[in-house]
Amino acid sequence: MFRFIIAFIAGKAAKTVLRLLGRRATHFPGKLAVKICPDFLKYIGKPENIICVTGTNGKTSTCNMIEDSLRQDGLKVLDNSFGSNTLAGISATLTDGVNIFNRPKYKNLVLEVDERSSLHIYKYITPTWFICTNLFRDSVMRNAHAEYIFSMINDYLPKETKLILNADDIISSRLGSGKNEKRVFFGVDKLEGEQTEDYNIINDGRSCPECGAEMIFDFKRYHHIGRAHCSECSVKTPEPDYRVVRADGENMTVVYGGNEHTFPVINSAIFNIYNEAAVIALLDQCGYDDKKIADFMSNIHITSTRYNEIKVGDTDVVCTMLKGYNPIACSRNCHTAKIRPGNKSVFFMVDDIHNEQDDSESVTWHYEADYEALCDESVKHIYISGPRAVDVKYRMLLADIPEDKITVGRYEKDIVEKLDFSDIDTLMIFYDMHRYDRLVNEVEPSIAAKFAS
Repeated sequence: MFRFIIAFIAGKAAKTVLRLLGRRATHFPGKLAVKICPDFLKYIGKPENIICVTGTNGKTSTCNMIEDSLRQDGLKVLDNSFGSNTLAGISATLTDGVNIFNRPKYKNLVLEVDERSSLHIYKYITPTWFICTNLFRDSVMRNAHAEYIFSMINDYLPKETKLILNADDIISSRLGSGKNEKRVFFGVDKLEGEQTEDYNIINDGRSCPECGAEMIFDFKRYHHIGRAHCSECSVKTPEPDYRVVRADGENMTVVYGGNEHTFPVINSAIFNIYNEAAVIALLDQCGYDDKKIADFMSNIHITSTRYNEIKVGDTDVVCTMLKGYNPIACSRNCHTAKIRPGNKSVFFMVDDIHNEQDDSESVTWHYEADYEALCDESVKHIYISGPRAVDVKYRMLLADIPEDKITVGRYEKDIVEKLDFSDIDTLMIFYDMHRYDRLVNEVEPSIAAKFAS
């Protein structure tokens, strides 16, 4: 306990100093506290209601929607949006959330939790509600494979925690099976006009997780997302308690409690439909009626750091954040580019900016991404920047994309000078989160200046 007191004082002091310096988004106070007291999370005061969100893709957007909804209801919410989602960042968040007597200043806590950090977090924190958006391959050097991450989360989830899971994900939907008493599921039916993908390189749901026999997909949306059953045993994807049965650009219809409920669509991309369905499930379970939830959804907008669409001249410029080292996030965006109406160009800024110092980034994940989706007549140009631009170009050549469509440049400014807007309706910019500052400070102003001149 003595070590905790020292760690607590040090963490609080570090927070104060950093705040005075105007540096809010840092996990350093938590890192310092954990170094002094490794089981710091065991003793730090915790809010009464704790919602944890994890998953390979979508956890930040889902957390943001939850936080916005609760705050619209007038609730004070503590979150880790200004810190990291690992042990140090969460420790820093909780340090900021208590007074000098270690008493919580908030009743509600929403945490984004890195999947690999589960063993450190759930050992000391028991979430009231836990949401898992999905589990895919991600950062192979760090995370190995999806089943490994599944085991890490499942082994450390407290049995008292109530789970909200993706029914269409044969991997993450098994979390808490036989252990957690309360599990509810959200899913998305095959939507009108929706086309499944036949070019996905990755499908980690081919084999039954219990007996190893072939999984039969009654409907496969992409990769291993869909409705499936084992060809030999009783394993199958669960029936959703919250079923999205219709969705267009403005509204989505969700069936639960025996009735249909209509909500505004925050973003019509299918992965965002899943995220919104997860939030609707949580809010319903927390006692909000459908009208209140619809009001929340109508006032939520995806933060511009994740998605932004502007008009430059006659061209739509669509900027979408994707997750580097993550073939699924990259594949989803490639598919979005393929199906977007009109002619388009795609600008990739996906290299981790931290690797510009040593160029040590692994390129293996590019060979699992569905760049084949871009081998389409409507995709007129592909631009690639970053230290691994040539490696990405070679991968795209293997996808049968004509070489004369591909332009590479070491730095973004090199690419902006070569952008051709003469034959396109849309420029789609896909960027890693670490390149956001470069996007808004260099790329977007340069594009605007190019048109102005």
